[in-house]
Amino acid sequence: MPEWRTVKVKEELIEMAEKALETGRYSSLSDFVAEAIRHHLDELRQKPAESDEQQAGFHLVQERLLYSPNHMWTMVTPDGNIMIGLSDYAQRRLGAIAHIHTRPVGSEVKKQEPFGTVETWMFKFDLHSPVSGKVVDINKALLNDPSVINKDPYKAGWITMIEPSNTVTLEEEFRDLMKPNQYKTWASKLDQPGTHRS
Repeated sequence: MPEWRTVKVKEELIEMAEKALETGRYSSLSDFVAEAIRHHLDELRQKPAESDEQQAGFHLVQERLLYSPNHMWTMVTPDGNIMIGLSDYAQRRLGAIAHIHTRPVGSEVKKQEPFGTVETWMFKFDLHSPVSGKVVDINKALLNDPSVINKDPYKAGWITMIEPSNTVTLEEEFRDLMKPNQYKTWASKLDQPGTHRS
């Protein structure tokens, strides 16, 4: 006999189920749930096989980037702007990303303040900017398919581009970020039992 347990269902998901039933596409709530489960299993099957290092719990860390304690990565582009994204560690902990919201182009952002959110079916995660400046570009591909972050967090899954306030401030802000090896060590400690997670 299977062991059943009670789970909390997000209000948004309940609303989606109710609307789906109203369309007549599903004859019952169980049909809707069954299709959702099939869809999730299909997504899992399509994920590329993890390397031995990933299976052992080590997550991909790009060597040319800097990382914040909020699991954001930064990279200076050739034109001097700062590209920002979510680390591989964070996207794996969150799971399948269903929605992303960011401040529009032209918005001012400050270091360590939220500039957007990513959502899964169960969680909402604030995106904190590692630097201060003005949003000059956002990754429009994520608006149609936020799961790109799960598939390729360091390239196709970049989130936003920020023009720094000034170079002096930027240098100071970069001092508070972690180099790849520092972030890898720090993140590995978060996986240890009894350790507080950010």
